[in-house]
Amino acid sequence: MIGKIIAAARSTPVRIAVAACGVAGVILILRGLGWDKVSGALAGAALYLPVILALDGLGLACSMMALRALYGDAARDLPPSALVRAGLVGFAVNGLLPAGRAVAEATRASLLAKYVGKGTAAAAAARMQGVVMVAHGVMSIVATIAAVAAVGFTWLPLAIGINAVVVLAIGTVVLFATSRSRIGAWIGRRFARAQQFGSELDAAFARQPGIPMGAIGWELAGRVIEVGQKAVLIAAIGGVVGIIPALTVEGIHLLGAAIGDLVPAQLGVQEGNFTLASSAIGLPASGAVSIALLAHLSQLAWVLVGSLLPLVWRVRSEVKVTT
Repeated sequence: MIGKIIAAARSTPVRIAVAACGVAGVILILRGLGWDKVSGALAGAALYLPVILALDGLGLACSMMALRALYGDAARDLPPSALVRAGLVGFAVNGLLPAGRAVAEATRASLLAKYVGKGTAAAAAARMQGVVMVAHGVMSIVATIAAVAAVGFTWLPLAIGINAVVVLAIGTVVLFATSRSRIGAWIGRRFARAQQFGSELDAAFARQPGIPMGAIGWELAGRVIEVGQKAVLIAAIGGVVGIIPALTVEGIHLLGAAIGDLVPAQLGVQEGNFTLASSAIGLPASGAVSIALLAHLSQLAWVLVGSLLPLVWRVRSEVKVTT
């Protein structure tokens, strides 16, 4: 049954439908942001857009390396091209769906399972949620300190700090809970056809350390790249240069990402968040919103790439993994 679903997902009609949905989603999001605002932000920082796009791509590459680290020894059978393709398609899913990260990780797991094994892919997809939250929390702690240095003990560093504690705690619980999980055995007891998969899943969980430092390190590297992107955005919009403003803006971004997780691409949430925090980062509201707009545009460009990718890039289906 699962094989039929995967085969259907790889069919040409489904790939065309996914691409069409992706393009339509990008158009709707751009309309929601407002064409005038988007064109104004683009005109003011056009020279910086290639750098912003490249930094987003590097951040996505770090996230894919974090996922690869969770595969452990099984990653030796994983072609880099398949990892890149799955990463871009998953990014598109994450950007277009409410609470899209879980669906994105499931999508990546389905695309990469034939190389690393279904149990390993599913276990890594589950643990990636915790890895992202831990990296999010650690960077938010640093951003809290920067926000205090920038604006003192006000509501902004307090909000960023609360977000840091919450997501760090949840991420740590997810990682420890999955490392000791027997969910595969539970699945096997209830679904006879899933007994082998359940055994593979539990074995994959058992092979991984409670805190996967390699994966967290890669994900943190992606967050550092995000800080660099925020530094470029601030310089492009407001002419402000410095690590403290960049870290503060990253903290605002991570706060908005947590608040707006149920909104596709955090449409409107990041813009509202940056408007509220504009005075704290020393920019007019229009400048602060432009930062969010440009970050959104870069994200949506990669979403568009990931949406169109299944139409033009097929991986060889005969490659299998021995589990």
